[in-house]
Amino acid sequence: MAAFKELDYTYSMLGKAMNYGLDNYSTPQLLAFAIELYNDGILTDEDLPNFPEDPGDRILYLLEMVVHREGIGDTLALGITHAAKKIGKGAEKYDHNTVKGFEQLPIKLGKLNPAYFLMIATAEKMAITQIEGSFPQDPLPTVEERQKFCDEWEATPDPKFKKYFMEWEKRSDFADDRTCEVVDWNETMHYVDDATGLCGFVSSFRGQFGGKVAYHLNNVPKFITLATGIELDTDGLWEIARRNRTLIRAINNRLGMRRIHDRPPEDHWAVRDEEYEQQLPLPGNNLLLIHRS
Repeated sequence: MAAFKELDYTYSMLGKAMNYGLDNYSTPQLLAFAIELYNDGILTDEDLPNFPEDPGDRILYLLEMVVHREGIGDTLALGITHAAKKIGKGAEKYDHNTVKGFEQLPIKLGKLNPAYFLMIATAEKMAITQIEGSFPQDPLPTVEERQKFCDEWEATPDPKFKKYFMEWEKRSDFADDRTCEVVDWNETMHYVDDATGLCGFVSSFRGQFGGKVAYHLNNVPKFITLATGIELDTDGLWEIARRNRTLIRAINNRLGMRRIHDRPPEDHWAVRDEEYEQQLPLPGNNLLLIHRS
């Protein structure tokens, strides 16, 4: 995540970031933001004295400034959105990789994907990887392969998801309620992980691979029942996860978050359709009352 210089440099940077307790999504974006500002004259040699020429050395220089909150590093440590506002001088326009003030992976795509738009826009997580995972990212090329996948797919909480996958064709999207149902399932399983302490890489993120998934909405209720004595089924667990998610959304709204803060970066997709984006329904009817401008 740090840079594409040499492999040993990247591992060195990751080690430093881990030792400092830095997030590996937000930190590279923040440091790149600072370099962009310097290259365009918004940050100067006064802000970054003896700024190195070498790209890798620049990253290390900025990392130390941010960690120790020295000089402009104290402002950068606030994160891109807040730092841009404090720096001013046009720095706000360089804030092009955040949603809700959180730095995102710089995955710039061509055509807007409705499911990913909703996962980025309506989720309360810091990054897209904390929402996706239960439904596959691409359809399989043949009907036979899809059928085999579905026959072994234990993670689906409802047979309708297998039907959606069987009907899905390459480069086509579910531009209807199916999109919301897929996003809702993706999100719900991650909220189950949060509530139970499960690792997403053996549960919510593994559903897209089919086969024998260690933890999913159909077997987690059994583990909870055995561990706690609380009688629970898939529907009950889904309701708990939904209530958790809605409560978080409501708290964030009380703290001032509005629909404008949900908007993905303007350059996240090369082709945008404002009217279409605004017509996309929300995953979960109980969110409609609190997802308002």
